[in-house]
Amino acid sequence: MAEELVETEKNFCISCERDISIIDDSVVFNCPNCGTKISRCGKCRGRGVNYTCKVCGFVGP
Repeated sequence: MAEELVETEKNFCISCERDISIIDDSVVFNCPNCGTKISRCGKCRGRGVNYTCKVCGFVGP
């Protein structure tokens, strides 16, 4: 489940490294495998760009 974005916290997309606070439909969620926080921008999510968890190596769409 997505966490609410906090405006004072800078989060960057794990796929493209853009600041997700300025991109609509961005989310922050826990890695399904290890629980590490993952940030995804709305553009990468919409395009189905894969991401790889930097802690456990889990690859997701």
